[in-house]
Amino acid sequence: MEMQHLSAYLMEIPDLNEAEGRVLYQEIDSVVDSWLNRKGVADLSADKSTFVSKTEGQTGSVTQAFFSNDQGDLREVILEEPTYDGHTFRTALRVVRSSLRVVVYLTLAARNSHSIIRPGFVVPRCPEIIHKIRGLRDDWSLGTTKLGAGGVIDFTEEADGIRLASSILSPRRTMPIVAVSVDEGEERWPGLSKQIARDLSALATLVRLSEEASWGLTDEVGSRLSCFNGAVRLYWPVLKGTVEHRVPGRVWTPDRLSNLDRDGEGMEKLRDQLRMTVMSAAALGVEPPFEIQEIRSHRARMRIRKLEEDGKSTAEELVLAQEFLKENEELREEIKALHQVIAQMKGGYEVEGNAVDEPEEAGEANAGEESPEPQPGETRFYKKTHSKPGYDVLVQVADCGHNNWESAHSAHKARKGLIRLEGKDDWTLLNHCATCTGGGRWRVRW
Repeated sequence: MEMQHLSAYLMEIPDLNEAEGRVLYQEIDSVVDSWLNRKGVADLSADKSTFVSKTEGQTGSVTQAFFSNDQGDLREVILEEPTYDGHTFRTALRVVRSSLRVVVYLTLAARNSHSIIRPGFVVPRCPEIIHKIRGLRDDWSLGTTKLGAGGVIDFTEEADGIRLASSILSPRRTMPIVAVSVDEGEERWPGLSKQIARDLSALATLVRLSEEASWGLTDEVGSRLSCFNGAVRLYWPVLKGTVEHRVPGRVWTPDRLSNLDRDGEGMEKLRDQLRMTVMSAAALGVEPPFEIQEIRSHRARMRIRKLEEDGKSTAEELVLAQEFLKENEELREEIKALHQVIAQMKGGYEVEGNAVDEPEEAGEANAGEESPEPQPGETRFYKKTHSKPGYDVLVQVADCGHNNWESAHSAHKARKGLIRLEGKDDWTLLNHCATCTGGGRWRVRW
């Protein structure tokens, strides 16, 4: 049964000399052993083993592989464990040491334990092993973004808000930023920022904004992109060519947080939404380290060379082995290309640093001015200017004056374009004008 990919983590430390790299790799190796031991795995060196799951009456399994050659060291651990709600969780961990860096790559996936058609919402949590490995050092990074020591970064001064604005708008940022603002010195729920920081460890930077810091941020990016009065905001990374002050993301205003909390479970609901949002993006956006395949392929090539030297295999067997290795490497490149296509289709982003958003057309909107965020009950009109892979580029326009509106249930690219333009997806009505041509116009009630 197919696994549903839930999240991916990548932490790296580059520029270590060989001795430092080996020491860190061994430290991580010990942390992984301790993790498996706590799970109940008896033989830590076995290729395959089972353990008694915390889910009563169930058994988990562990598959391991160890590689060490001229390309570096690699340890692979795949742990599968059943849950109380009928799912099987898979945690796949790869620890790599090469001449370039030490990398930790982990993926989370799940599937139904039995063939059944039913709705299911799997909200994963950050694995304990990520917290343990991250705690070994405070200089882990994801690309050009430093992960730091984890936890919450407190921004208390106006200058802090200005610095945060610079980070939000930087095209070098590779991780989301989640901002939690305070109202009269208090978060919406006590301990909210600390809980989110733990939930999104190694996936997002968590900042807590005082009133003064929120003012500094507002001065730089405007109220539409700021975070204040107890709101919580998610800022996705921007790409080169993005229109200034057009940052994709999501905001939970004080009113929205109050609506979440009608049953007293608002904090848990917000945490679930943030985890699902950020983790699903990481599942698409985090690529496995290239060293994994290099180390694996190197061992396969060495085995083929040994077969050739020993002369114990037939010519046909050697040809088959060589063809298998070649096909495996070609498939790896095809899979990488497909991941890029999927990212375009699902996220609407351009690959290789192209523009994410387009400037507004003259005459179609207030060029150079920032439109206020749509308010509940407000009706706005939009026009499609052109299409991008995965989404339509929309601009806000005036009412076309026609009275021929129809529902638009399947307008997936228009919906994604609308989210990219306004930064929110909580509209109550989306209609398409059946009279307008040239891309058409949309009526949206927020």
